[in-house]
Amino acid sequence: MRQFISDLRTRAWRTSGSRYNAARRLKQRESFSTFSLAMLSALSVAAAVAQRIYSPQPGTPLDNYMTAVSIALGVFLLAISLVEWGAAYGAKADALHRNAEDLTAYQLKLAQVLAKMDAGKALEDSEVDALRVEYETIKDRCPHNHAPSDDELFRTQQRTAPEFGAANGKPATTNWDAFVIKARWQWSTIWLFLLIWIAVTIAGAYAFWVPKT
Repeated sequence: MRQFISDLRTRAWRTSGSRYNAARRLKQRESFSTFSLAMLSALSVAAAVAQRIYSPQPGTPLDNYMTAVSIALGVFLLAISLVEWGAAYGAKADALHRNAEDLTAYQLKLAQVLAKMDAGKALEDSEVDALRVEYETIKDRCPHNHAPSDDELFRTQQRTAPEFGAANGKPATTNWDAFVIKARWQWSTIWLFLLIWIAVTIAGAYAFWVPKT
């Protein structure tokens, strides 16, 4: 019975840690999205100003190119803004963080239960089942779930803990593997807008090769 409680505590610890990571990831995504959309909106205005300065005559190759880029950027900004607004990353992050806090409190409660068991107090089967149900209730209270990468990152962060495979103080994963997992997790938050910025940079650089007349 003690082993079951200990495993339940580890599971609660793992779930809370994964959801903390998920909340951080979504907050980073929201911040990067907000910054990128604001800068892209400013660039769309700058492109219109540059078009009037560097291509004042309509119908030139540069004027046509700048018009096409401005229209494409405007339509894309409208579409991506709606998608990002619908994703509600900030609200999901807040919900996951609150749930992680509840799971952390529950984990501390289980630690107290284990301490009492070590002191000689026995638990009834009904009490143990109530603790299991409480864990499921707290976990399901959040309508959103963490991603597998959030759980993988947490296990990497705690790779020196025996609960996650460490033996005799030796981490379950190497430092290099931990770096790759962390980098992959970070990449998942920025890859879309990073590709967008690369495309915008290429489109802007190509404007210097388009004939002005």
